[in-house]
Amino acid sequence: MPLNYEHPDSPYPRQGEIIGDLFELQLQIPASATIDLNQPAKFDRVDHPYSIVVSQDCDLEWDYKARQREAPEGKLLAHVLFCGLFPEGELRGRGNLLNELFRRAQRNQDERYHHLLTAPISGTGDHIPELFADFKTTFSLPIEFVYWLISTSQVIRKGALPSPYLEDFMHRLYSYLGRVAISE
Repeated sequence: MPLNYEHPDSPYPRQGEIIGDLFELQLQIPASATIDLNQPAKFDRVDHPYSIVVSQDCDLEWDYKARQREAPEGKLLAHVLFCGLFPEGELRGRGNLLNELFRRAQRNQDERYHHLLTAPISGTGDHIPELFADFKTTFSLPIEFVYWLISTSQVIRKGALPSPYLEDFMHRLYSYLGRVAISE
């Protein structure tokens, strides 16, 4: 079955949805590691040209329904979990991937990376370029911030991984995140 990304058509972010132009604000921490609480906080803007939503789809749906007062308030989420996606050149630059490691990442044979092929977005005439997920680049954003970014069109809801590609991606991500350290 050839890959065709789905056009995002839900009012809330969906698991497997690829979002463009996402950003977060990270607190500047002084090198001295001593934080003066009397000084105003300073933040750096960190841009994420491509990210994929990895929060559970059912949780995102329940959160949306709770915000519409169609579900109990206890279903609200505090954050949405994302994973960074990178074009080949950027991935090679960030991870210092030598040829053999990069070939393993391309074939989805390295547990840290997942290769997403370029493919069209159904019904749009647009496509999503070849991207690589680096499972070490997960981050979360407050869900209210994500809704604000979407409602003000500051991010681009590109497309979403369809089944069975979504299940394969999520299985690999959670296998990586679920590693257990053992003593040597």
